[in-house]
Amino acid sequence: MIKTLTWLFLSLSICCHVAQAQNKKAAQYNNKIIKLQHKVTPDVVGFFKTFEKGTTEDLKKQQAKLIKDFDAAIAKVKAMPDFEGDGELKKAALDWFTLYESSFKNEYDHIITLVANRDRSKEDHAKLDQLTDELVKREEAVDAQFEEAQAAFAKRHKLEMIERPLK
Repeated sequence: MIKTLTWLFLSLSICCHVAQAQNKKAAQYNNKIIKLQHKVTPDVVGFFKTFEKGTTEDLKKQQAKLIKDFDAAIAKVKAMPDFEGDGELKKAALDWFTLYESSFKNEYDHIITLVANRDRSKEDHAKLDQLTDELVKREEAVDAQFEEAQAAFAKRHKLEMIERPLK
């Protein structure tokens, strides 16, 4: 379960930067959003790694930091103007950040409680699997939506996409 979430988050959050292209301003706009994503991703990965052996306190501390980081990213994206009247990438980025922020505020409270109980019952295992499966589906959808919006933005503004893995 944790491996699935970690793999999903890593594979889908490795977003593309755009190459120096004809429209430098469009590339900078895209890259500003991607930098915000890349800023939160290592902490999310660390959070998932803590599931294996971490305590409830460790997880809660990381959860609080992630919520704060996602709130800050949402504020920064909201403050950005649409790019020359093109607001689709901004909207998709807000949807992406908002889903993850919401999941850390809501679903992960329950998931942390279940994960921290190392002697969970069959029912708790089933509930944990159900919660994570539902969350993964929602994350996959918003990740795909963001990728599509980014590709469409690049096409509209004649940008070449270059995939750059997280550092």
